[in-house]
Amino acid sequence: MVIKRKKIGAGRFSRTLATLLAMAMLASSGAWAEDGSLSQDARKAGTAIGSTAHNIGVGAKKAGIAVGQGAKKAGLAIGHAAEAGGEAFWHAVKGEKR
Repeated sequence: MVIKRKKIGAGRFSRTLATLLAMAMLASSGAWAEDGSLSQDARKAGTAIGSTAHNIGVGAKKAGIAVGQGAKKAGLAIGHAAEAGGEAFWHAVKGEKR
């Protein structure tokens, strides 16, 4: 069995969500006020979005590792059960009782 890896890119939903989040942060941080600089507020919003995306990625990696480890354990258990079943079948064919 061959397992193919697939690259997962940022989808339309995640880009839209990031854009909406940036706009909301700009609006709530007072970026439209006369005393604040729009570029500084945009930089802050971008940093916040980037760190949030990074944290999400770290969490997804941890979840992926946990799923992979669980799948490995399940695969090994199935393999051992198949081996034991094969041995039992072989002994039954040969007429041996165990």
